Order: sequence, then structure tokens, then C-alpha cells
Amino acid sequence: MLMQNADLEELTQQIETGSNLSEEQIQLCADLLTSITVEDSPKKEFLVAWSRKGETSMELSSLVSAFRNKAISPNLDDFQDRAIDLCGTGGDKAGSFNISTFVSFILAAGGVPVIKHGNRSISSKCGSADLLEAIGIPLQANSDILRAGLEELNFAFLFAPAFHPAFKHIVSVRKSLAEDGIITIFNLLGPMLNPARPKNQLLGVFSERYLEKIGKALQDNGTENGMIVHGRISNDTITGVDELTACGNNQVFGFGSLQTQGVESWKPSRWNQEEFDFQDLKGGSLDENLSIMQKVLSQDCPPGLWATIMINAATAFVLSGKSSNLEDGNEYARHLIESGKVSQWLERSREFFSKR
Repeated sequence: MLMQNADLEELTQQIETGSNLSEEQIQLCADLLTSITVEDSPKKEFLVAWSRKGETSMELSSLVSAFRNKAISPNLDDFQDRAIDLCGTGGDKAGSFNISTFVSFILAAGGVPVIKHGNRSISSKCGSADLLEAIGIPLQANSDILRAGLEELNFAFLFAPAFHPAFKHIVSVRKSLAEDGIITIFNLLGPMLNPARPKNQLLGVFSERYLEKIGKALQDNGTENGMIVHGRISNDTITGVDELTACGNNQVFGFGSLQTQGVESWKPSRWNQEEFDFQDLKGGSLDENLSIMQKVLSQDCPPGLWATIMINAATAFVLSGKSSNLEDGNEYARHLIESGKVSQWLERSREFFSKR
């Protein structure tokens, strides 16, 4: 234990001089941070020092690779090329509706395999796992059920704690950092560590300064079509959210089918949508978000929420190759809701998983 503590302390000292880490050192960091024999104190000191220095693109990419190799595979490799993940880092403290989760239902109803990777809520009242569990999709599912869900419903949910057992040895450190209000690389990693490694991804981040770094890390680790996004919000208490919205300018970094020239600013008009007030996106408790979901399905939700859902769904349809452009993606998403196909998909999902 003492030697491993010293190893991490030595890396911390290197970082504090402003020196970057090599790929080999990143692998060592991943091993030490997830080791049961390394104490919490040097882990915390290392992460704080790394945050102060700022993680380079190479460091982030190498850490993603190291942690992906520690994950348990769900054995869904044959779905990788067609599948998409839609998720955000969280941490924006906006309290909005579960937009990416609902959009994943639209994608699945539209024939796109969705392999969603997520966890229970940390910073909001209702996380993706909470909503999925409430509509009958199990959090703990074996490989057979995951595969059957993709074959029958175009949907699988990978509950992060079940696939990343190494992370249990850093939970207390992450909790301590959160209590101190310290943001580290672990606030970014979750959405990049989908153990099924889908080739397509729409990923929201709480701060736009990470857009290009995350995009390059995903490309380095095999993602072929991706868009990393941050929504700017003009609000007294919230300046940005970890998703595309119809409530302000969206900062985006795209590659593959939605290639951008570095980070670009896309207004809602890019998707032929108007701009609305952020209040339209407000969510709440699990019961409140279930109620909002029903209003979306009946097209009786606030116009800003509807426009935001269309924006995200259209983008995801293009990334997945289902639609050739944002306009077609928007029309397809609207059709799937208005025709009742998304509602029908939800009913089939409840019935499917209730029998397993």
C-alpha cells in the first residue's frame, strides 16, 4: 500500500510542476485510482492537481481507453456499427426534463439500435435510470435480455455500476470531491465509457471548454459519428446545459456525418426551430417527469420542450445514418410521436420486460 501511495504521490508532484503525463503513466494512474490498496487521500490529491493543470486531449483519450479496458463487456459487438448512445455528463444543475432519455425512445421506435449507458441521478431529482426503471426497463439485465431488447425493441440500457466494478474503489473519493464542489476528470468520463462501444454518439457536456477534447477522445477510441454539445442559456441562475436546446445558441463539435470546423455555434434555426424560454424545459421529480412525458406524447407540452426534443432527435437520426439531413430527421421524429409509434413502443417495452 505504501509503495502504491508513493507512486501516485510522485505522479501528483509531476503534475504540479505543469508536466503532462505519458500514455504509460495514464495507465498506471487508472490502476492506482481504482486500486483497493491505495488510500483515498493520495487519490483525491492527484485528481485535484490534475484538474488544476488541465487534462490534455491525449491524457483524456488515454484514460478513456484505460477505463474501457477495465469494463465488463455486454457482448453486443455485432450492434456496434449501427448503435447510438445519447447521454450527458450531468452537472449543469438545470433540473430539466430527461430529454436525452426520451429522445432515445424516439430513436428506438424509429428503428435505430440504442445502447444507452447511464446511472441514477446525482445532480437532479430524476436521472435516466430512474425514469427507465419507472416505465419497466430493468437496470440489472443479463446479456441475453440486453440482446433480446435490442433485437425486439432496438433498445438496451447498460447500468454503469454493473459494468464498471473497478470504480467502486473510488466512490468515496468522488463523493468527497463533490461535497467540496471540486470538478475533476471523473465529472466527464461517464458518457465516454459505454462498454458496448457504439460507433455513434450524441454527448452533452456541462461546460463548453471540454467539447473538442471529448470529441477527439471519442474519435481516438473508435467513435465514427459524434457530436459533443453544450447549450448556452440566458438565465439568471443557469448559463448552460449538457444538451442541445431550443433556448439559446448551441456550441457543438462534430465529426463523421455532422463534421464541424472546430467548435461551432448553432442557433435553433439550424433545425428550423424558433427560440424559446428555458422555463419550457423544466423537469422535476420522477412523477413530474413521467407526467411531462405523457404531455410530450400527446403533443401538449411546452413549445420549447417540443422544439428541443425535435432538435436532439433530428441530430441523433443523422448521426446514426437513419436520416440524411437535419430537416428529414426533424420530420421523422415528429411523425413518430404524432402517429403514436413512440407510445406504442413504450407499451411494447413494458410488456416485453414484464415477462422477463
